[in-house]
Amino acid sequence: MAGVASVAEELGLPSPLPPSSLIGVEALYEPDVLVEVEATAVLD
Repeated sequence: MAGVASVAEELGLPSPLPPSSLIGVEALYEPDVLVEVEATAVLD
């Protein structure tokens, strides 16, 4: 979480940050993928 806090500070995000979940995995779905992201966008 230190890395997340560092980037949030660099980007000027408000504190405290919104809830999030970070789950470590041994392997991702595709071996060539370095990062897997799931996101929900809310549009006004």
